[in-house]
Amino acid sequence: MATKIRVPSRVVEVLEKTIERTAVELMAIGLYRDGKITLRQAADLVSVDAKEMLEVFEKHDTYLNYGIEELEEDISYAKSGERF
Repeated sequence: MATKIRVPSRVVEVLEKTIERTAVELMAIGLYRDGKITLRQAADLVSVDAKEMLEVFEKHDTYLNYGIEELEEDISYAKSGERF
């Protein structure tokens, strides 16, 4: 016997966006852990800034891998005058 529950369309929309967001976060984290992308690139994929991406990492027990490539990228970014 199946039970049916009516869920308001707004709730369904929120759940779908949450699932999609989590999937993108996990993809970015996986690529970052594998060394395929940098922190800033992961942040771009998730559409957040680097600081928020660090919070996403923390939420998923992922630690910062800060190597030469990230240092060079951060130096270039700092020289560009853009804000975080």
